[in-house]
Formats: sequence, C-alpha cells, structure tokens
Amino acid sequence: MFKKFIDFSVFSLHNRYIPALTLIALFSAMAYKNVNDIMISINDDGKIINISGRQRMLSQKLVIDAKNYLVLQSPESKKQLNKTIKLMENSHHFLLNRELSKQLKDIYYSKGLHKQIINYLTEFKELINTKDQKQLNYLRLHSNEILIKLDHAVQIYENENITKMQKLKVREDYIFLLTIMALLFEAVFIFYPAAKKIKENKEELKAQIKLRTNELQNSIDIIDKNVIYSRTDLKGIITYASKAFCTISGYSNDELIGKPHNIVRHLDMPKSAFKDLWETIEKGKEWVGEVKNLKKNGDFYWVEAHISPEYDLQGNRIGYAAIRHNITDKKTLEKLNTNLEQKIQKEITKNRQKDQKIFENEKRSQISEMIGNIAHQWRQPLNMISTCAGGIQLKQEHGLLDEKSLKEDTDKIVKTTKDLSNTIDSFSSFLSSNNHKERLNIKDFLEGLKNIVQDNLHDNGINLLLDIPDKNLEINTIKSDLTTVLLHIIYNSKDILLERGIEKGFLKLSAQKENDNVVAIKIEDNGKGIDDKIIGKIFDPYFTTKHQSQGTGMGLYICQIIVSKRLEGYISVTNTLKGAKFIINLNNLT
Repeated sequence: MFKKFIDFSVFSLHNRYIPALTLIALFSAMAYKNVNDIMISINDDGKIINISGRQRMLSQKLVIDAKNYLVLQSPESKKQLNKTIKLMENSHHFLLNRELSKQLKDIYYSKGLHKQIINYLTEFKELINTKDQKQLNYLRLHSNEILIKLDHAVQIYENENITKMQKLKVREDYIFLLTIMALLFEAVFIFYPAAKKIKENKEELKAQIKLRTNELQNSIDIIDKNVIYSRTDLKGIITYASKAFCTISGYSNDELIGKPHNIVRHLDMPKSAFKDLWETIEKGKEWVGEVKNLKKNGDFYWVEAHISPEYDLQGNRIGYAAIRHNITDKKTLEKLNTNLEQKIQKEITKNRQKDQKIFENEKRSQISEMIGNIAHQWRQPLNMISTCAGGIQLKQEHGLLDEKSLKEDTDKIVKTTKDLSNTIDSFSSFLSSNNHKERLNIKDFLEGLKNIVQDNLHDNGINLLLDIPDKNLEINTIKSDLTTVLLHIIYNSKDILLERGIEKGFLKLSAQKENDNVVAIKIEDNGKGIDDKIIGKIFDPYFTTKHQSQGTGMGLYICQIIVSKRLEGYISVTNTLKGAKFIINLNNLT
C-alpha cells in the first residue's frame, strides 16, 4: 500500500519536484520575512529609542541654550536656541507619527505628556521675546518633571522592543524546525528516488555522448576546411590553425603552430589598430575589425576578423580565438569606388568653398549691423548704470549714503546689467551657427527678431509691424539660416526706404500656414516697389542696383541659395500697391 501511495501520479518522480521546490520556497520566504521583520524592528525601534532618548537630552539642552541666550543675547545664541527648539519639535512629531502602543498613547495623550512638551516648547519660544529670567527658572524646574516622564517613555519603548524581538525569535525557531522536517521529507521521497533514476540514465547518456561526439567531430572537420580560424595563447603565439587559414595564407600547419600571429601581419596595417585590438581583448571583450594580412608569397588578402578571449572551466583566461571572413574582393571594389568618390568630392568641395566665402562676406556685413544694434540698445542702460554709480559716489563723499538708498541704486544697477546680459543672449541666439533643424514657434521667433532690429529702424523713422494670426504656428527649420535671410531682406528694405526718402516708412512681417506642409513668411514694405524691368533679376548673382561701393549684389542670391538648398524652401518677390513683398515658403515636414 505504501509503494502504491508513492507511485500515485501526483507523487511520481517527474512531478515531485514542483511541490518540493514550492515547499522550500515557502519556508525560505517565511525565513526571509522573519529576518526582514527583525531587521526592520532593529532599525525602526532602535531609531525610536535613540530619538526618544535624544528628547531627554534636548529637554536639558534647551535650558542651557536659553541661559546662554539670556546672558549673551547674541544672534548666534538666539540661532542656537531656535535650532534646539526645532530639533526637539521634530523628534517629538517623529515619535507621535509612529504607531504607538496603548501604554505609550496613555502616557502621551491621557497623562498629557504631548501637551506638556508642546507648552514647554512654546514657553521657550516666548522666552526669546520676553528675555525673562524668572521664566527661565520656571522652565528649569518644569524640565525635570518632563525629563522624568521621558525616562519612563524610553523605558517602555525598550521593554516593548525586547518583547517584540522575543516573539520574532520564537517564530524563527518554529520556521527552522519546519524547514528541517521538510528537508527530511524531501530526502526520503525525492532525492533518493532521483539518485536512482540518475544512475539508470547514466548509461543511456554515455551512449548519447558517444554518438554526439562523432557528429561534432564531423562538423569540426567541415569547419576546419572552410572557416579561417585560429587560436593563440595569451602572448599571441598560434596554438591552432584551421586548414582554411593555411590555404589562404600559404603557410603549412607546422609553419604556423608556435609562431607569433604577426607572421601574417601586413606593413600597411597601422600599429594603432593592433593596439586597440589588444586593449579590447585583454579587457575580456570581443574585437571586430577589418585586417589586411600578408601571404607567404608576399601577396596580401583582407579579412573581417572576430577575436574574443577563451577561458578554462575555472574562468581563467587562457588565450584568444579568431574567426575571419575573406573580404578581399569587397575591399578591392571599395578602393575603386573611393577613388571615384574622391574626385567627385573634390569638385563639390571647390564649389562649396566658393559659396561659403560669399556667405561669410554676407555674414560679416550682417554682424556689423547687429553690433550697431547692440551698441544702440546698450547706450541707455549704460547711462543708467553710470548715473547710479556716480550718485552713490557723490552721496558717499557728502556723508548722505544710507543703506536704503544704496540698496535702491545697486538694485537698479543689477537689474540693468541683467537686461544687458539678456540683450547679449538674444543677439547670441540669433547669431548662433547651429546647422541643425529645430522646432521653432514662429511668433516667438519673429518677436525676438523684432527686438533686435526695431530700435535701429525706429531711429530711422521706420515702423516694424508683426502680423501672426496663429500664435501656435511652428516649423522645423535651421534658425541661424532663416535669421540670415530675414535680416538681409529687412536691411535691404531699410536702405530702400531711406534712399527714397519715404515718410512714415514701415516694414510688415507676417506668417501663415499655406497648407499642411508649407508655412509662408512674408516681408512687405512701402518703398514703392521694384522696377518691373529688373524684378526678375534680383536673385541673380552679382546683380545690384546700388553703387559698387555699397555692395557686390550677392546678398539676395545667397538668400535664394540658403532658402532653396539649406531650408528646402522657395523665395519669391512681387510688387504691391505700396512697395515690395518678399515671400519665403518653407516645407514644414519633420
């Protein structure tokens, strides 16, 4: 009957491990929880006992700090007294926020220790203002009464902690006993039958190993013939070389074994490549790279190498293994393509250099304008700083400088210098050479541009208007390039308005969404427009209506290049009833 019970399906050898492991896991979890509870109890209760004990110390320290304060009446002694009051308040609230036993609740609430401590601390706060020696004497006597009650509370904390630890110890003993019983049960019903089954499977496993060993040897022979494979010791001495390695290098196996692997090193390979290789594999990592190797007959071949460390059963590094793939044909083709690409790239670089020189000249011109704007915007703030500084000096010389007026003047100087710094930040942002696209809010961007140029325009009698109906309109673009284009058109329009003596001249910047993929930015003036005979030529290189001393005629041409090639958009111009309107259509796809 016992044997029949053992053979029952639930207790079959195959299925016994699940309940056994579950039982072990259950007791392990119980033991872990008990240990965790003990650690938590030690940590929390120890902290509580420590803090409750610190309250006793603080109740006495308050009297000492109060006495020092009444004697010295210095800011430092006052600060120290406030600090001690705060420490005792925090300690008291920490203890009350913990879960209290019935006995502790009775001490703090029913017997009034909580209220006594609060009143005690309140009287010390009042003492800071009253500075009454009699009140200090009263508090010194009251401190002894609170100290006695705090001693009682600490003793209760310690007793409760001892009781709790005893309960946890008893629970630990029960868990240990149950675990021993479970292990004995598992030894009889699981491990002994399992050992018997393992012995039965051992012979079958030996037969399988022999079969798989033969199959593996066949696979190794195939790999040996077709894979460029080698192994070395820790110093790079070859300990194994596949037949494929011998074939491609032209060396026999005997000529390779025992030789350093650099026997196939080609002089074209830089030492830095092998330095990186050794640094990588000596750190226990795999190195992957392309290597040019030397054949025995002086010829060469290229391989893609994968080199990684090898370890023994104890985890000690014993050497390195390398698998290589022949890429000679690939490298030959790459060299042909590289030569062709270099020729093409050389011509492209020449053209880019020409455009870059033109762009840099245009940029210098704009920077000059921007510096003028900075000087203009700084003039008034600098006068303000100078006035405040002079006023401070004058008041000091005549003995009229007081703390209030000094603070007011220095606050003005600090605020003004902050405004100057913000001005520089604004100009720096628009002069940034970042060539990456970013998401711009059109309204914020154009308002920033307006802040830069409006004072210059205003001084020349030109009003700058903004018209952006959609405040949330955004676009992906290169900010510095868009800034360059808009500033050039704005300064061109300013020159036209001044040259033609336009009274009440204005510039209008507007932006709107043309469709889901296009945003249009428009710059319109009232400068009487562009002659119909030349309006179709203004984007041509070297075309200008100005005198040679005033420009080269490359500005609008560069604007067109920037918009079309860098911003992926289109720029055009048309005449209105009052003047000219430039339209920049920009692709808004991400």
